[in-house]
Amino acid sequence: MTSLGRLPLALATGTILGASLLHGDTNLQTVLERKVVLTENKTIFTLFCLLNLGGYDEENNPAGMHATRIQVRQQLAREAPPEVARRIRSFYQAHKNADPYNYSVVAMLTSGPPDFKFTAQWPDVSKDPSFGSLEGLPPLLRDLYATAPIEKIYAGVRPDYRRYIDLYRAAIVAQVSKVLTYCRVSTLADISGGEVQHAAIIPNLLDSFDHAFSFVLSDTFDSVEGPQEKIGYNPHEFVHSITNPISYDATYKTLQEHAGPLYDVARTIPGIGDVDSLQNFLDENLVRAISLKYLDDATPARSAKLREVMMQEYRSGYILERFFYEQLGEYEKSGQGLSAYYPTMLKRLDAKYELASWKQETKTLPK
Repeated sequence: MTSLGRLPLALATGTILGASLLHGDTNLQTVLERKVVLTENKTIFTLFCLLNLGGYDEENNPAGMHATRIQVRQQLAREAPPEVARRIRSFYQAHKNADPYNYSVVAMLTSGPPDFKFTAQWPDVSKDPSFGSLEGLPPLLRDLYATAPIEKIYAGVRPDYRRYIDLYRAAIVAQVSKVLTYCRVSTLADISGGEVQHAAIIPNLLDSFDHAFSFVLSDTFDSVEGPQEKIGYNPHEFVHSITNPISYDATYKTLQEHAGPLYDVARTIPGIGDVDSLQNFLDENLVRAISLKYLDDATPARSAKLREVMMQEYRSGYILERFFYEQLGEYEKSGQGLSAYYPTMLKRLDAKYELASWKQETKTLPK
């Protein structure tokens, strides 16, 4: 999953702490229903039609792609004009280093269908080559939308999206409310980095199962989420909206430097994402720890299962996940908000000990 920290842009980042939360409204469910929307999105739908037509075929589910994705891919193969399809495949092949996250940020910086014109934010964002290299995307989106029956295709699968959204909504509200309570959001008035006013969860049945990424544009936190075999909500991406302002607060830069040796090792491990900066590395480890620890209800079997999952991630290269997971046990007892407790955790970090422990646990050294 891709965190907000992957956006090295001059865009607003912050937490989805409604003003009502900061000023005493503790009815989290009411706030969530008002501020967190589960929505269809024609821009993302058109983009993933383009990506699937262009050659994007990643899939995590051993049983294969979602039935809706298969149906749309078949329709596009039949009904997209050959010349447009050829141009899209050529563009996709020429930009193999870009992933759905990069494509989605660029697409969402347009006006959407039918024109797909860049918004006023694009000139600043385009300075980053990971986005700027995709400047040719909007004309392709515009041509695909104009020449292929995108609206007809979408109308045919829209009932699938509506059913999925209905099932997903209750899971989102329940889990986000629970993790906000765990992070003591209603007491975090001192969090830096501003406030994101809205969160949009965008189900995307044209992506791989269990693939998600998120970003913040203007005042909206967008989380684009592939289908799930069993519908539930892992608030990993949402937790980033709480932790990002803490992890990227310059106040903690000196304390964070203690984790430098761990970051240096982690960035050499194949397959470990989200380590393009020390702050990003710390944030991802903290988010992974929170996304499991908030589910711990202290029953032995559940606690053991959650710790087992955490240790699997830890062994795979998230070297600080176990440290944060254990520190969160002390955080729970402290009564403090997450931002207030964050420096306490960093002060307790012994990088030499953590690295030696991780090497002992894995029995292998990163190459």
